[in-house]
Amino acid sequence: MLVNGIVNSWAESISKRDPMRMLEFYSDNAVLLATYSNLLVGKDQILDYFIHFLDKEDLKCTITYNNTQLDYDKDTSIYNGFYTFSFREYGQYKEVHARYTYVVNLNKIITHHSSLLPE
Repeated sequence: MLVNGIVNSWAESISKRDPMRMLEFYSDNAVLLATYSNLLVGKDQILDYFIHFLDKEDLKCTITYNNTQLDYDKDTSIYNGFYTFSFREYGQYKEVHARYTYVVNLNKIITHHSSLLPE
């Protein structure tokens, strides 16, 4: 499984729970269609999302499958796959299985879609 450096770094950075660190992965006018949010456009909206999303105890993200389309147009690559978020909520361990698409241009995420896996 080939996982691009930025996608792997994004997943590893989740456990640091640092919204500003997560924001560094995104371009200035990035679009995030997050698992638990409406469409977010630009760094201000994306930062607000991560402030709330990262407040989960023992939060981790594990990539379980990745499909990579490298050099889609020489500067842009597309990554699709599955990841699992694990965390504690009200003392209970939880896992959320989701799918993702990242569009990365010049090593910045320009579009990121995440949604729950269908049952």
